[in-house]
Amino acid sequence: MPKVTVQSQTTQSANEAYQKIKTMLETDPELRRMDPSCSFSFNETSLSGTAKGSKFTANMKVVGQSAGSSMTMVTIDVDLPLLLTPVKGLVQSTLEKKLKAALA
Repeated sequence: MPKVTVQSQTTQSANEAYQKIKTMLETDPELRRMDPSCSFSFNETSLSGTAKGSKFTANMKVVGQSAGSSMTMVTIDVDLPLLLTPVKGLVQSTLEKKLKAALA
């Protein structure tokens, strides 16, 4: 299975970044068009979430600022079926664009 990993850093707090990413994933119409059957499950305590669609599975994790660092890291890992290998680059660039916009 091809895997796409998208990471982004922000100076926002982990909770703030988590809420913005959660909202973006749940409401973005372009992402919804990619797989309308997608469903999300979020864990507020661990600042993580999963997505499951007919064509993919994904995990999202927000890691807060650590000692000596002022950056919060957001990571999204997407597992695609072998059949979707040709669109791996499109999935990655779309997620990067959406993450950047949500955290701006």
